[in-house]
Amino acid sequence: LNMLDAEAKLVQTSDGLIPPDYLGLDRFEARGKVIDAIDEAGLLEKIEDRVIQTPYGDRSGVVIEPWLTDQWYVDAETLARPAIEAVRSGAIKVVPESWTKTYYNWLENIQPWCVSRQLWWGHQIPAWFDEDGEVYVAEDEAGAQALAGNKKLTRDPDVLDTWFSSALWPFGTLGWPDKNVTLDRHYPNDVLISGFDILFFWDARMIMQGIHFMGEVPFKTLYLHGLVRAADGSKMSKSKGNTVDPLGLIDRFGADALRFTLTAMESQGRDIKLDEKRVEGYRNFATKLWNAARFAQGNGIGASSTIEAPKAELAVNRWIIAETVKTVQALDLAIADLRYDEAANTIYHFVWASFCDWYIELTKPLLAEGADEAQAAETRAVAG
Repeated sequence: LNMLDAEAKLVQTSDGLIPPDYLGLDRFEARGKVIDAIDEAGLLEKIEDRVIQTPYGDRSGVVIEPWLTDQWYVDAETLARPAIEAVRSGAIKVVPESWTKTYYNWLENIQPWCVSRQLWWGHQIPAWFDEDGEVYVAEDEAGAQALAGNKKLTRDPDVLDTWFSSALWPFGTLGWPDKNVTLDRHYPNDVLISGFDILFFWDARMIMQGIHFMGEVPFKTLYLHGLVRAADGSKMSKSKGNTVDPLGLIDRFGADALRFTLTAMESQGRDIKLDEKRVEGYRNFATKLWNAARFAQGNGIGASSTIEAPKAELAVNRWIIAETVKTVQALDLAIADLRYDEAANTIYHFVWASFCDWYIELTKPLLAEGADEAQAAETRAVAG
């Protein structure tokens, strides 16, 4: 069916309709000769410029031509059915829930999945061909040869699509197909955190593969986070010059500041507009926390060996214990709901407002030289 070879030169098709004079010519040279032949025959009415969509190779910069080749396909429709039911039945919870509509739409309209790639690196497809074109699929060459008998075999040079191999990750990294303690313990996972942009490429395919090979879902909750964008909300791009180097931010503001920024801005269903001013602000928060730790060390306050709140008589100590309890409860709720932004903001407001701005300032007299020793001891126990 192809009239072009791998080097985009004309070859004869199965119907033999390509004139011999054109065989072996480069595609562009051949097109020019076709136009000349039409013109010489008096059949060319006019030539005009038209704007059409033309695909170009990202690296080569040349026009891409359609070219039919033999490929391996997976019956994705059959795999998709139990994956759809897994979400509908609640076996897998998608967060935010708004992505379930997109998930269903893609799986309900899924096409056969081409899983073969012509690349140098990857999992080589376990298929061998004999000289008659018969295919033998086996775990290894010895198995294929056993199926073929004395026939000479050649292995398919193609490798599997990266996303096919990646879809095996939930169980393939745990010793599968062998049964073992690690596989039993860690499959299925509780939560998978993923960018929404690979919901189809990776997440849905992990669900399909997991159910097919393991008989159960690979994870119970799928959390889809937003993408990190430029400060104005546009997509980061080298060509636009609006990319942000995380290592540069770490050098300037510290890793903790960058981590806290991303956590505090991770709101369900929204992308992150990364602004250096926000990172700088959370660097100041980290400094605040550092100064609070220095104050504690300088006043004999050490880490407690228990999470149980000590007994407190002073109102200020009872107040900070109550604030701590409320903060822990809010944190537990936020993390259970996968609201990492709320968790970060809860920590931020407790540390900055309740602990640093109020508690430390109110307890400085209680820890000063000459203060009541019983009150100072209680305060050190509570603050630790």
